Amino acid sequence: MHRDTGASLVLTIGLLHCCLPAYAQMPPPEPAQQGAAPTAQIQPMVDLMVTATTNANGATTGGQPKKDVILSASAGVAVNAKGANTHAEGQWRFTSVKYTHGSQPSQLLPSGQLDLHTDLYRKEAGLDASASADQVASSVGTAPGANNTADTTTNTRLSLSPFYTRQFDNESSLLARARRTWIHSVSNGASNVENNGAEDNHLLRWERRPVRLGYALEASYSKSPIFAPTGASSPNSSLTRKTVSASLLYALTPEFALGPILGRESSQSQGQSFTGAIRGGQLRWQPNERTQLKATLKHSVFGKEWELDAIRKTPWTTFGIYSRRSAEATTPQQSVAIPSSTANNFGTVTRDTTSGRMMFAGRRDSLNVSAGLTRTTPLAQNTLTLTPRTKEYFFDTEVLHRLTPQSNLSGGLRWTRGLTSATDAVTLSRDFTARIGLSTKLMTDTTATMGIKRQLTHNPSINTSSESAVFVGLGHRF
Repeated sequence: MHRDTGASLVLTIGLLHCCLPAYAQMPPPEPAQQGAAPTAQIQPMVDLMVTATTNANGATTGGQPKKDVILSASAGVAVNAKGANTHAEGQWRFTSVKYTHGSQPSQLLPSGQLDLHTDLYRKEAGLDASASADQVASSVGTAPGANNTADTTTNTRLSLSPFYTRQFDNESSLLARARRTWIHSVSNGASNVENNGAEDNHLLRWERRPVRLGYALEASYSKSPIFAPTGASSPNSSLTRKTVSASLLYALTPEFALGPILGRESSQSQGQSFTGAIRGGQLRWQPNERTQLKATLKHSVFGKEWELDAIRKTPWTTFGIYSRRSAEATTPQQSVAIPSSTANNFGTVTRDTTSGRMMFAGRRDSLNVSAGLTRTTPLAQNTLTLTPRTKEYFFDTEVLHRLTPQSNLSGGLRWTRGLTSATDAVTLSRDFTARIGLSTKLMTDTTATMGIKRQLTHNPSINTSSESAVFVGLGHRF
């Protein structure tokens, strides 16, 4: 079965078409601009992977385990092109997944991210464009397998964002930005459920950074789609938010500043209207270049909303804490700050995410540890469908050890615990995954990999399910 990847292919070709000919046809720079000569780096890549699994249905689906051999072949390109007014960067690939025993439908999956930045006028007005695609788990409390598409969803986003920004002096600046994002979401399974929508995010902001007292004036508009459940008679709806706000920022010291936020909001969600005041405060602290804390707390028409980002760096380690609570409608993208995102769309919810991370990098060893909680609470109930509450705890660790200059040994553990409650029914799930792998360079641009994975999932509706897998792969960069 082939996916409709036309939009992804068109955007990929379009981005490359916009960037590469421009560099090829760009006239030689003036002598004073020789340091900014255009450059273009394009690196094609191919990867092959063979996975033998005891449960191609995945440990989370509840279906009868089926042994299978999964063949994955991917081709892609990494781009880093810079010109006087244009910068394109990222990578994109398409992966063909074939189940030799037919336990799952064959797939053609896009993945990656491409970003294009263009300055159209004096580095003040320009256009940003991006394309991204990833596969995320469809169930709360689980993680998608690297080589198994069972119980996953592919989210593809195409975005265009014209902007105007101007720096009037060292402290004062103006930003106007409009953004439209087209979203395509499709389940990677026999059901082949597809959703299409568009998301708008527009912003107008005037800011004066504090020498002693700074301020900001801001107006924003956002509209996010809410996809109707499969088989429901209700149409798709949306969450619309319109806000205007003013904030002060007083610098008590050059490193520490805080101040109030006041504003007004008018929003609509699933046929309901919300209007009210915005009240809150913000804090900034940066005692040195290695330590930073940013925090915003406000009360809106949807209750308390906040965002906190703290980071501390040392020569060997990085520590970070991220926490965010906001009213949302669309599925979040996979990210470092939210590593446990799933594909579920629950209508309008408050999504509360808190995570901590620690990264250690030594001469031959590296360690990444993250843990946290993601929770969703419905804001409005559709009369035809009940939006569930969800809660997910996760712990993830990855270790990398360099055996030789050409070989690396890697391993990881991931534990998640999910809870979904709708009406009087509460569903619990636990998932544990352990993996270990070995990679070695056969040549400068060719790498071989091999490894094993073990996954256990417990859910009251499917009892305990497990998967064991062995994989070998080969990758080449041209």
